[in-house]
Amino acid sequence: MKYVIIVKPKKTILDPQGKTIKNVAERYLQSEIKSIRVGKYFEVELENEDNELVNKLAKNVLSNEVIEDFEVLKQ
Repeated sequence: MKYVIIVKPKKTILDPQGKTIKNVAERYLQSEIKSIRVGKYFEVELENEDNELVNKLAKNVLSNEVIEDFEVLKQ
């Protein structure tokens, strides 16, 4: 079973990397962009379906729950 885990900074947390990319993109495109947020993308493949294990991995290993949110998607 394949899973995708997306980790992003919480909306209340500043994202300096996203802000820098936004500024560069606006200059390059000569157009305003409302926002860009930078996150992490993980692909996890297991022999068997195990939603609990993948959520535990996302929460305790791949993200910092104080400053990040995560989303788990089955593929």
